[in-house]
Amino acid sequence: MDKPYEPVSCDYHDELEAAAMHKQEVELEFDAQGVRQRQRVRVADVFTRDGGEFVKLESDNGQMELRLDEIVSMRTF
Repeated sequence: MDKPYEPVSCDYHDELEAAAMHKQEVELEFDAQGVRQRQRVRVADVFTRDGGEFVKLESDNGQMELRLDEIVSMRTF
């Protein structure tokens, strides 16, 4: 069973939305399925689904969706 969604701060959510609006490239560190990862990606969209907030990411390796509460840190370029 997935853990309940932990809302992120409004400021952090706004930073992600701004990155999505500009299709900005960022470096994200995140925990996906219990594995810590770091990837350089473009933020394509921020959206809500099933009571949680998600980000759609694009990279040269394809697309992925990530729950916002799985993001550990974000660095912009």
